[in-house]
Amino acid sequence: MDLPIETTDEVAGDDKTRNRLLAGVLLLLGLYACASAAAIVVPLLAALLLGLMLSPLVRLLCEWRVPRAIAVAMVMASALLALGSLFYSLIAPAGDWIDRLPIAVSRLEASLSHLRAPLRDAGEAGEQIAKLTDFDPDSRLQRVVSAGPSQLSQLIHATPGAIGSVAATLFMVFIFLLRGDTLLRKLVELAPALNLKKDIVLATRNAQRELAAYVGTIAAINSMLGLLLALALWWLGVADPLLWGALAALLNFVPFVGPALMILLLTLVGFGHSEQLLGALAVPSIFIVLNAIEEFLTPLIVGHRLNLEPSIVFPTLMLCGWLWGPAGLLLATPLLTCLHIVAQRKPAWNPVARLLGP
Repeated sequence: MDLPIETTDEVAGDDKTRNRLLAGVLLLLGLYACASAAAIVVPLLAALLLGLMLSPLVRLLCEWRVPRAIAVAMVMASALLALGSLFYSLIAPAGDWIDRLPIAVSRLEASLSHLRAPLRDAGEAGEQIAKLTDFDPDSRLQRVVSAGPSQLSQLIHATPGAIGSVAATLFMVFIFLLRGDTLLRKLVELAPALNLKKDIVLATRNAQRELAAYVGTIAAINSMLGLLLALALWWLGVADPLLWGALAALLNFVPFVGPALMILLLTLVGFGHSEQLLGALAVPSIFIVLNAIEEFLTPLIVGHRLNLEPSIVFPTLMLCGWLWGPAGLLLATPLLTCLHIVAQRKPAWNPVARLLGP
């Protein structure tokens, strides 16, 4: 009896299948490891990104003959002072708005309740939406307000862990800025080939320079967006316009998710500001218009080379958010930008660069 003989193509096909299965298993294990070690991975990635962004400033001060340790301390102290001053100035307005939140929710419920009658005529869909717009203590929006104390309690319990993560991140940023060049030299020494040594140095320097320029440009654009929103809200007479302008600038660092969350917040702000439906909706409408203008202008300002493909950014945001929560949403775009920068400099990675680019 003749035994079947496997051809070369069949063997190669089996090898490809096994390799794909192995790659899939390794990917799943890597995702599980990243999620399980979030307390370590998130501060480490955040520190690496911040170190890359701040290192050009440190290098500039060192060129002016400032000792490296003092240069690192100056850069970090300046950044912390600016962020600390911003958050401190927004604490009181945020507290005042939280006190007014029940009023805004009540007005929103009342406005939604007016939609019940016409929606009922539409049949079953109208009845379902009418249930959502019923104003009673068990309604969804009301439960958000009534759940405030429990949410506050959870926030208080989570604060020590968050403070620890921030402290660890800042410490690692200081170490990376202080010893980053030494670490880079040691990594270069480990590379077996001269071409690989050059690639490591060039990739690192390009990532430092271009990531710093990219984040600086995006920060300037977001700041202008926040300033224009604050001016528009001030013109409308909305309370605490600087709070909403600063929040819009910060949330705009997270594509898709940040602007969507800002629209929801400004909708509540609008109903807290005005009892009239049109007056209330004018508040989020202003942000929608400004955000649309920003979405149009940003690619023109940043340039085609550093722009990212939206269909890649959104799944990456969802994945990083699932793995690491809100911190993952903040880290996703800078990580993609770093990968895009490195891929553009490596001919072998051109398919990756084309995939990530617009």
